[in-house]
Amino acid sequence: MDSNGHLASVGSASDKAAYEHGVQVIDENKEFNPNLSTYLSVENVTPAGFNYHLVSVFGSQSTGKSTLLNHLFGTQFSVMSELERRQTTKGIWLSNNKKVSESPGDANERMADNILVMDVEGTDGRERGEDQDFERKSALFALATSEVLIVNIWEHQVGLYQGANMGLLKTVFEVNLQLFLKDRSTTHRSLLFFVIRDFVGTTPLKNLQKTLTEDISRLWDSISKPTGLENSSVHDYFDFQFYGLPHKAYQPDKFVEETNKLSLRFREGQKDLNLDPLKGEFSEGGVFLPEYHRRIPADGVSKYAEGIWDQIVNNKDLDLPTQQELLAQFRCDEILREVMVAFDQAVVPFEDKQAQAARLGEAEILGGLGAAMRASRTKAVDAFEIEASRYHKGVYQRKRAELEGKVDTRLKALFYGQLSATHKSGTNDFTEAVTGAVKAGQKRGTGYDFAEIVKQETKVALEKFQEVARSTVVEGLEWSNYENELALYEKELAEVSSRLRKDEMRRLASRIERWVQSRLGESVGLEFNALGSGRAGGGAPEVGDKQTEKAFWDRIWNIFSETVIDAEKKFTDRASSFDASLEEVDVGLWRLRRKSWGVLRTKIDEEMIEGNLLLKLRENFEDKFRYDDAGVPRIWRPTDDIEGVYTRARESTLTLIPFLSRFRLADTSAPPPLDRWVGHTPNSATPADEEDLVPIGGVDEEEGKSLEEETTILSDAKRQDLTVRFKKAADGVYVEAKRSAIGGMTQVPLYFYGILLALGWNEIIAVLRNPAYFVLLFVCAIAGYVTYQLNLWGPIMKMTEAASGQAMQEGKRRLRDFLESSDTGRQAIAMSGSGTESSREEYEMSNLKKETSSKEAEDDL
Repeated sequence: MDSNGHLASVGSASDKAAYEHGVQVIDENKEFNPNLSTYLSVENVTPAGFNYHLVSVFGSQSTGKSTLLNHLFGTQFSVMSELERRQTTKGIWLSNNKKVSESPGDANERMADNILVMDVEGTDGRERGEDQDFERKSALFALATSEVLIVNIWEHQVGLYQGANMGLLKTVFEVNLQLFLKDRSTTHRSLLFFVIRDFVGTTPLKNLQKTLTEDISRLWDSISKPTGLENSSVHDYFDFQFYGLPHKAYQPDKFVEETNKLSLRFREGQKDLNLDPLKGEFSEGGVFLPEYHRRIPADGVSKYAEGIWDQIVNNKDLDLPTQQELLAQFRCDEILREVMVAFDQAVVPFEDKQAQAARLGEAEILGGLGAAMRASRTKAVDAFEIEASRYHKGVYQRKRAELEGKVDTRLKALFYGQLSATHKSGTNDFTEAVTGAVKAGQKRGTGYDFAEIVKQETKVALEKFQEVARSTVVEGLEWSNYENELALYEKELAEVSSRLRKDEMRRLASRIERWVQSRLGESVGLEFNALGSGRAGGGAPEVGDKQTEKAFWDRIWNIFSETVIDAEKKFTDRASSFDASLEEVDVGLWRLRRKSWGVLRTKIDEEMIEGNLLLKLRENFEDKFRYDDAGVPRIWRPTDDIEGVYTRARESTLTLIPFLSRFRLADTSAPPPLDRWVGHTPNSATPADEEDLVPIGGVDEEEGKSLEEETTILSDAKRQDLTVRFKKAADGVYVEAKRSAIGGMTQVPLYFYGILLALGWNEIIAVLRNPAYFVLLFVCAIAGYVTYQLNLWGPIMKMTEAASGQAMQEGKRRLRDFLESSDTGRQAIAMSGSGTESSREEYEMSNLKKETSSKEAEDDL
């Protein structure tokens, strides 16, 4: 059969067939095989955790160590050929237990799971000669990794130094003390299991056991011990058991039977405290005691063994605790990376979505994020705990904290990103919901309660935020407390509500301003129109006694004040439904008063445009000039005092110009108290509240404009220009009246009467001779005289003109009806009437707009 040394290359593949003979852990050149981890994976030992055991065999070369292991554990280590005596096992080989227990249900009748068996190169071989370096290094390696050290010895070698492997045992003891010095906090116990081969029974096993025990004690006493361990006993570090096997060649059946019995001893057991090892009392139970286990997880055995061998082969002091920490560091890092890969698979898609939404400026709430966060964190931490908790506790706890830190940092970013998206989305939805509800209320025309809308939508927004936050929370983590974010969200909603309320109040103010504008436009316009009528007569001096014109500005101010008071009441009543604060209402009323004054001033300026004012002055003058004190139209005659009436009417109208130039109240002869009426700027007013307001003289002192200037309607230059233009217009009216009076005095030549008498003599005689004609002539003469005396010729002429005009219209209508009855007439009417109809429709629409303007202002409120 091939030797193990010939199989040094075996174990480089990952299939099970390549590891038929096991794996060579250390070759004869002292090189460590990195494929050990692959072999353990192939044998399914890696997931075993602590549920594995490691057994090593020592003994002289060619004493049947590999044969013993093959029978005990069903391994296939190569054995020496009986035809030649040479080294078989080179280096250190390892194989998993291949023997299947016949009674798997009974723990005492079956071997332990996952028994790893190391076949160590034999000692005292001629191949290495006096080179004892590998012997020492392999012993140190086996002692640092194995729970049970099987010492293979023949019966006839008991009592010998070399034959009984006493030199090897001395090395083992010295190495053990070396390990103990590096870690005094832990006593590394191991079991030295002496298997006495070719045991024939002539010398009882107990006697052989006693001999070996005495030799071991003397050997222990002979080695040099460090300070403090001079009185220590070999039993402080090792347990001993002994077993005799019959001769394999002479008693093959008995040998197989006893090896099978011995195999069953390789199971888990407990130490029997009633036995005294100093008296040679040993347990017959399982050999794998808990204190023997090196507490290296199965998935870390390969790395741990490599680190141990690296220190041994480089002649460094072997420090098992440090190696265990390094192994824990290495394995925990590996496990951490592995669990982070699975964590990334669950979390990265959410991180990508959140990052994409952030780049686009969108607020995307990720569905299922909370469940994924909780599941991925639990899975990562649990997986790490299962694999890494078997390693060095300090390293494990430190690496677990590192893992939790990495995981929580990313989950925290996702959590707060989700809350931020919910915050932004909720704010937008809240704004749209409130705005939509307000618009719906406006469309219905039934009114709406803005405060109630805000209250309901705030409740909905907060519930949605809390629902998303609760679904995303990872319980037990400090950063999962979202109370601060909820408070910020509530504050944001309050700010949005305040902004929406301000916007709504401004819209309310705008509607009320339009209502004020409509009311003032109508009322003030009527006052100015009435000002143009002077039929009530006697002039309007600044200090005159005509009540209608003297109290003109008082009426304007009263109309303005009453309108604004009504508007303020409407504003206050409507603002109460907005849940507006007193400060906000004060600011709104203050703005309303200022805006209303601007509306009034604009209306006054509109009425006082030079063309409009000149027209009103002319109307005022004409009413006073053309009508008498009783309001009867004057028919000018040459005997009338036209110049006197003209002068009085003109002077009376001229007094209106300075009167209208300044806004003055009759009682005080002073401007209205605008400063007190508008009031001081509220403390709660912001620059945004003032930016669209027009400065008011006497109120906004920093503008440098006084109340006197604010209430001055016409400047001196405009007054002078208006006076000149009015006088020219009045002069034109006077000239027209003068012409009409003079035009009535017609000079008839005297010869005309002679011709009239000559030509009409016959008619005159006929009338005088005919009583009927005479009476009719007499009646007409009387009627003409009375009409003349009553100045009714003018009205009669106008009535005549009106009657003739009406007759003309009726004639046209009848003519149109006649023409429409024929095709030619209809075509002519269509061609001539298209332009006229358009003009008529435009006129009618303009009248309709004027009639409905005030109605719309009322509807806005």
